Amino acid sequence: MSTDSQSTDTITITVEGMTCGGCASKVDKALVATEGITSTSIDVPTGAVTISLDGTVASDDLVFDIDEAVTSVGYRVVS
Repeated sequence: MSTDSQSTDTITITVEGMTCGGCASKVDKALVATEGITSTSIDVPTGAVTISLDGTVASDDLVFDIDEAVTSVGYRVVS
């Protein structure tokens, strides 16, 4: 966990199809490898994925990148 004072923006999405920690790990790795994303917090039972952004990429560009990253590992963003 970072302790610096710089604030980061977060967004929360819902991902369909995750059933275990291994699923969450795949989604996390795909998202963190995406430019502009620094970390994720994933709740497998609800599918909620909170994504921390570093502010270097426009949010409009990230919508496509996030969907592409999640889809590339076999899951689907539903909201």
